[in-house]
Amino acid sequence: MLRCFALAALAAFSAIVLFAADPGGDWKGSFDFNGTAVPLTFHLKTADNALTGSVEGLPTTPVQIKDGKIDGDNVTFAANTDYQGSDVHLIYKAKIDGDEMKVTMGTDDGSFSVDFVLKRVTN
Repeated sequence: MLRCFALAALAAFSAIVLFAADPGGDWKGSFDFNGTAVPLTFHLKTADNALTGSVEGLPTTPVQIKDGKIDGDNVTFAANTDYQGSDVHLIYKAKIDGDEMKVTMGTDDGSFSVDFVLKRVTN
């Protein structure tokens, strides 16, 4: 009986790992900045648990994704952009739920943070 339970648990864990969210592809959404919707497009590529790609729509566009990591349905990465002559280091934390990605984007010093939702672009 214990052996059957162990095999069932292993099979369930394997299914979760095999069907973990894949963030690869294009995602679109927008965030509110001082009452103005700022559209963003994310072009994401995956390899093992690493994430690379670019973000379009920030003041410096496109910006390259750095330090991208995938942990199940959680994604983290960073990007640098220029805002009014200053270099801004942005940190992204996201959770994938099907064809939606809930994102928190903020500065590394904590002076700015915003939540928004991206939708997977399907052709």
